[in-house]
This record gives sequence, C-alpha cells and structure tokens, in this order.
Amino acid sequence: MNRPINRRHVLTGTAALATGVAMPSILRGQSATLVAATFPGTWNEADSKVVGPAFKAATGASVTQSIVLGTDQVARLTAAKGNKPPFDVAFFDTPQVLDAAKEGLIVEYPAARSPNFGTLLPKFQDKWGPKITMQVIGIGYNPKKIATAPKSWDDLYDPKYKGRVGLTALNSQLGIAFLAELNRIKGGTEDNFDPAFKALKELLPNVGAIGANLGAFATLWQQEQIDIAPYNFNFVQTLKAKDVPVEFAIPASGAAGWETSLHLVANAAEPDLAVKYIDMHLDPAIQSQLLKPPYDVIPTSSKVELAGAITTSLAKTKDDLSKVRGFDWAKLNPQRGALIERFNREIKV
Repeated sequence: MNRPINRRHVLTGTAALATGVAMPSILRGQSATLVAATFPGTWNEADSKVVGPAFKAATGASVTQSIVLGTDQVARLTAAKGNKPPFDVAFFDTPQVLDAAKEGLIVEYPAARSPNFGTLLPKFQDKWGPKITMQVIGIGYNPKKIATAPKSWDDLYDPKYKGRVGLTALNSQLGIAFLAELNRIKGGTEDNFDPAFKALKELLPNVGAIGANLGAFATLWQQEQIDIAPYNFNFVQTLKAKDVPVEFAIPASGAAGWETSLHLVANAAEPDLAVKYIDMHLDPAIQSQLLKPPYDVIPTSSKVELAGAITTSLAKTKDDLSKVRGFDWAKLNPQRGALIERFNREIKV
C-alpha cells in the first residue's frame, strides 16, 4: 500500500523531496490512473476543475472522470461483476447505494484510512461511504417571466403557465423524487402512485416540454423554452453562473431531498488512490471551495459553515438541513422500473 501523502507534504514539497520521504509515493502515483464516476452538470465541473487537480497535486496520480448517472453506474458495475470494474470510485444518490450494497458492487468504506471522515456531521457518515452533499428539490423559475417567487407546487397548475412548465423523465433522480413528492402531497403512498399520475395528467396542459435527461432539461432552461419546473438547487445555481435567468424557491410544503455519496468499488484496480480521492471530497478546504459559485455545493463537513445562496434560498443553519424531508427508497427502488414504464406510457407522449 502506498504511503499516504497529506497536504502538508505537498505544501512543503522542497523539504519533503529533499528527505526522500515523499518522492517514492509520488513517483508511484504518477504512473497510476484512477477512474472515478461523476454526475453530469455541477459535479462533473467540480470534479474536473477543483477536486481532480487537487488530487493530482497531492498524489501525483491522474484521474479520469467517467460521467455516468447513478442508475447507469449500477448497471455497468453489475455487467462487469466478477471482472475488472469500469471505475474505482462510484458516485451515487441514496437509492443506488441500497442497490449497489445489496448486489456486492461496493465494499464497506475504510473510514480509519480516511483522515476527514470523522469531521463529517454524524448524519453524513455511512458505513458504505461518506455523504459528500445533499440534493434538494424545489421550484425553479424564470424571474424575467415570473416576478413573484412560487410558493407551492400547485403554482405549476396556474393556467397562465400553459405550455411553459417543464418536467424531466423518471430516469433522472430529479424526476423520480418529484413524482414521489407529488404523490405524498396528493395523498398517495409508496404502494399507491395513482394520485401522482392523476396529478401529472391534470398538469399536462401546462407542460411545454419533458427533458429526456438532466442535460436536455438544462438546455430547455438555457433556451428559455420553459419558465417554471421542479429542479435541483445545485443545477439552478450552475445555470445562474452561466447567466441563465433562473431562481430557486422552496414550496410551503417544505424542502425534500436526498444525499449524494462516494464509494469504493468492489475489486477496484486502485483502492488506495480511491480512498484518497474520496477523502479529498471531505476535506474542509475543498468543501469550502465547492460551497462558492458556480457550484454552491451543500457541505457535509462540521468544519464548514453555510454561506452564500444556500443560506438565502435553502437553509440558514445546519439544523435546517436536518429538516429536509427524505424518501423511503427501500420501498421506492423496487418499483422504479414500473414507474418509469408507466410515466413513459401515460405522461411522456
């Protein structure tokens, strides 16, 4: 196992190299390449521009980003089970963690080898891997067209938004989470999604477009083809940084969301580098940097204070984050395929 290289070794590079302590580890790292999954959008940009370069500076190793949605990561790891996995680090939302752990696609995270794991707030420490942020859904809207921030999911049904409401297909975490939240509001349960589909059918006259994926959904906003829609806080902030007119509002029913986490893949080709890469996402210095625009990533470290857009539109304190309502993914996951099929048949026409 390679000897860990911490930031002090890097910052005092000349002295460390003179002693010959850090040189062998860095030289070994230079010949290695870590393959890490990441999500499209905010996280792809953050990993490429912030985490990846910091990882290279700290270890000498290269990192190749594999831009893959969580459900597709599970599919690829399942297909490669028993052979070399397609990546060393998995990047999941809560639903995929349950599936991956059940199928033996990830291993328990070696927290003792992760210097920053213990600095996470307790709710973000998990045996399968650290939770590096939260994803929160609310209402995205174009302030050029909508002067007053929406206050309820019911605002999507206002006749004045006919043809201007956007949705995403259920292959995205945003899409399935909105369906579950709508179902809850309309009186449904995890065993009965009829209320949600009834509500979506009633919304169809206002729906102008359905994004096939999150990338296509972002394009709808950029081209101003939609004015109001369910959206993720982080994606709103990313578009705002690109001068796209979009703001974010939490409906009166409260914030809902899930956690995003990193995981050591079973039989990873570079397990030591994988742990170092994951731990870098927990570093307070990195989380403080990602807290700023254009990323506005919600931090999970106890050593990073909330600031910026997070405090103005989402949560004033870390205690507020604890109030974000979650979902029962253990019950939702087995139904996901059937829900996607039903959505494609009844809604995505």
